[in-house]
Amino acid sequence: MKNNNLAELLIENQHIKVINPSAAVNEIDISTFETKLQIKLPNQLRSFYLLWNGGLPCPAYMPLSKSVWIRLFWNKDAKAAANGPAADLNGLFEINALPSMDFYRTWNDFKDRTPHDLLCFARDSGGSLFLIGIKEYNLGKIFFWDRDYEADIEAGEIPNYDNIAFVANSFTEFLLALREEPNDGESLEDWVKRVYSE
Repeated sequence: MKNNNLAELLIENQHIKVINPSAAVNEIDISTFETKLQIKLPNQLRSFYLLWNGGLPCPAYMPLSKSVWIRLFWNKDAKAAANGPAADLNGLFEINALPSMDFYRTWNDFKDRTPHDLLCFARDSGGSLFLIGIKEYNLGKIFFWDRDYEADIEAGEIPNYDNIAFVANSFTEFLLALREEPNDGESLEDWVKRVYSE
C-alpha cells in the first residue's frame, strides 16, 4: 500500500508504516545528494529513501495519534544519560524538501557539531538527532546525539561520542525497534522494561 500520506513495508515479517513520506526520489536524486555531501549512504538507508523519501516510520499497529519512541544505550559515564533511556522520533529528513526537514540543509547545519564519522538522518521533537555510521568501522549503525550535551565548538571543544547513545546495529534493526509512546505517567525506565521485554 502506498499513497501520499501513508506507506507500508514488510521487514522480517513485521509491518512498518511510514507516515507522510515526501515526494518520491530516484537514483539520480540520491546520487546527486551523495555527491553534494561527498558521502555514500549506507545501503539500507539508501534503499529506504528510494522507496519513501523521509516520513515517520512506526509499527503498523500503532494509532496515528501516538508518538514513536525508541530505546537508547548510553555509556555508563555519559552525562547525557540523565535525559533517560529512550527518545522520540519526529521523522526522517527528506531529500529536496522544505527547509525544516531538508536532509542536505540539516546536514550542513550540523556537520561540524557532530563527529565526522556519522551522518544525521532524523530528529526527535526537541531537535536532537539520530545519526548513522558512514565509515567502514561503524557503517550503518544507528546512534542518538543529544543536543543538550553537545561540544562547545566556540570554546574549542571537538565533537565526540560523549553525548551520543548507541541505538541499533543497522537501519533495519532501528525500524524494528520503534515502539508506541510511553503511557501517561509511565517512566522511561519502566517503559523500556515493558516494551523491550525480550
